[in-house]
Parts: sequence; C-alpha cells; structure tokens
Amino acid sequence: MLRGLLCDLDGTLADSEPLHCAAWLSLLRESYGLEYDEHWFEQWIGTSDLVVATYLIREHDWDITTDELVAQKQERFQEAVRQEGKTFSGVPEALQAIAERFPLAIATNSGRSDADLMIEATRLDRFTSVSVTASDVEHMKPEPDIYLLAAEKLGLPATECIAIEDSGPGGISAKQAGCYLIGLTDKVTNADERADSNEAALRRAFHLLVQDAD
Repeated sequence: MLRGLLCDLDGTLADSEPLHCAAWLSLLRESYGLEYDEHWFEQWIGTSDLVVATYLIREHDWDITTDELVAQKQERFQEAVRQEGKTFSGVPEALQAIAERFPLAIATNSGRSDADLMIEATRLDRFTSVSVTASDVEHMKPEPDIYLLAAEKLGLPATECIAIEDSGPGGISAKQAGCYLIGLTDKVTNADERADSNEAALRRAFHLLVQDAD
C-alpha cells in the first residue's frame, strides 16, 4: 500500500542544479583561480556542499574550514535563487493534484538554509510544510536517514511511500529506507521504474497513490 510521496528537491522539483554548479564554478574561479567546468560538477550532483568542500580543501590543501567554504558558495547560490529560482515545467500543477489527496514531504541533501530559500522562492510551501534536509540528520544521502525521517514526519512507514529522485546517492538512500522509487535519470540505477520528465514522474506517483487508495 502506497500512501505518501517523498520528493527530492534539487533536480527533481526545483531546476536548481545549474545554480549550484554556477555558484561553485564562479567561486572557485574568482576566489581561488581554479578553472573547473560543468563536467567536473556532474560528479557532485546529489551530494551535499559539505562533501564538495571537504574534497576541495583536501585536494588543494587549503587553510580554511569546510563551513567557511560552504558559506562562500551558499552566498552565491542563494543570491541566484532569489533572482532565478524556479521549478520544472508542470511540477506545481502535478503537486497540487497530489497535495489535495495525499501527504507529501521534501527530502533533500541540501542544507536547511538553502532548502528553505528554494522552497520559498519557488512557492513549493503551497503544497507541503514538511521538509527534511541534510541539517536535520546525522547521515546524509546515500544513507537512508533523510527519507526515514521524512516518512516519519508524515506519520507513515517509508515502505508506504513513493520517492522521486534524480541522483545516484538519492536513489540509494530512498531504496535503503524502503521506498518505492521512481527515477528521473540513468544515474538512479536502482529505480523501480523510470519517468521521462519531472512532471511525468509526479503524474505517475499520483496514479500509483490513487490506485492503492481505491
């Protein structure tokens, strides 16, 4: 029985991965003289800023803390969100249909400040007041903590929830928690099924929820 929906945020509901990428690349170029590109950033999709910062500090032997580097990146990212934050096409309409009948939550590897700003900028708070971020758990994706807590906040076991993910770490997290997983990209290698667009994934989730409710 599937009774609730747990959605990743970046790359699933919000078209924000390009903003994360641009924030990192501009910071590394302008402040540290490093010419990384979009292909370099692809390996970090679905991971936390803390993971990226830890790698960079170790790789370049910088005398800076991870929190300081993350704060520098977040300043650029959050300014971009205020100006350019948006959802994928069709996502608000699909979420509206789900929210009218079923509980849903956002489950993201972003930190609390980034997630709250993106949710507010894209008005996703119209559809749910429940979100779990990397700031709320001990272990981030690919560990299951974020999905387990999100399901708990909905009052459901994770095994009765659908998860939608666009990244490998996110997919691992969702399946370890016991969710039924809809994947958006070929990076989600363990998905129960695939959707060809973000809107289509939400429409499919709605169909599955209605099917079990009936």
